[in-house]
Amino acid sequence: MEPLVAVVGGCGAVGSVAAVALARAGARVAAVSRRPGGCREEALEARGLGAARLPVCGWQGARRLRPRVVVYATKAYDLDGAVEASLRAGWSPELAVSMQNGLGSLELLEQAYGPGRAAAALAYYGATRLPGGCGARLAGSSRRVAVGCRARAGGACSPLARRLAELLSSGGLEAEYVGDVEPYRWEKLAVNAAVNPVTVLAWDRNRVVVENPWARGLAEALAREVGRVARAAGVEPASDPVEAALRVAEATGDNCSSMLEDVAAGRRTEIDYINGAVWRLGESHGVPAPANRAVHHAVRLLEPWLAGRRSPCTT
Repeated sequence: MEPLVAVVGGCGAVGSVAAVALARAGARVAAVSRRPGGCREEALEARGLGAARLPVCGWQGARRLRPRVVVYATKAYDLDGAVEASLRAGWSPELAVSMQNGLGSLELLEQAYGPGRAAAALAYYGATRLPGGCGARLAGSSRRVAVGCRARAGGACSPLARRLAELLSSGGLEAEYVGDVEPYRWEKLAVNAAVNPVTVLAWDRNRVVVENPWARGLAEALAREVGRVARAAGVEPASDPVEAALRVAEATGDNCSSMLEDVAAGRRTEIDYINGAVWRLGESHGVPAPANRAVHHAVRLLEPWLAGRRSPCTT
C-alpha cells in the first residue's frame, strides 16, 4: 500500500498541483489547509494537469491523519507555524518535504525531524491559485520537480524521497530524484533571486528579464552573486546561475512571478528568504552581494505602495 501523504498548504498553488499529481498516481493523499473543521472529500483541480477527488482537511480533522510523508507547500514564512501544528497533531512522519522558495526551510525541517527525514521537492513549474477555494492553474510549459536531501547535512535520505519523485512523475509532473539536492536548490535560488524581484520592479511578466536590457542586466548581476555566495558556502550550483535564470525567464515569459502576484494581492513576499538570505549569507562568508541587498531593500520599500495595483497577469 502506498504511504499516506499529507500536503500541508494543499489548497495553494504549488500544493494543489502536487496533491493532484500524487492522487492521479494512485497515492493516498490528503490536502491540509487553514480552514477550520474536519475533512471532507472534494474535487481538486490543477488546470493543465488534471483533477482528483481527495480529502481536504482543516487542522482539527488532520489530527486523525497519521501520514508517513508530509509535504509542506506553504510559503516560507508560514512553515514554522505549519511544523508546530503538525507536532501538535501528533504527526511523526518518516519523511518531511520542503517545497518552499529560498533558503532556511529545508534547514528548519532538518532541525525538527532530523537530516535523514528531511528532503526538498524543488518545483520549477509556475502555478497560480484558482479563485474561490482549492485548486490551481499551471502556467508555462515546465513541469519539473527535483527531489532530494542535503548530503552535507549528514544521514542517509529516506527511501520515501525516491518514491515521492516516482509518484509525482507518474502523476504528470517531470519529477526526478537527484540525491544531493543542494546544487539544485542553489540553481533554483539563482532563478528566483534574479527573476522575481526584477519582475516586481518592472511590474511586468517574466519576459521582461530577457527583453528589456536594463532588467536583463540587473537579473544577470543578481544571479552572478548567487553563484559566488554558493561557492563560498561550498556548493557548486547544478548549472550556471545566469544561464539558468535567463533560460527559465524565457521559458516562462508569459507568467507573472509569485512575488509580483503576492505584492499585487497585498500579501507578504518571500524576499527575505531569497535575496535577503543571499546577501546575509554572503556577508557571513565575506562575499558581498550588493545587488541582492539593494533589490531586497527596494522590494520591501515598494511592497506597501504597490499593494492592490493591478497585476499584469490580470490584463
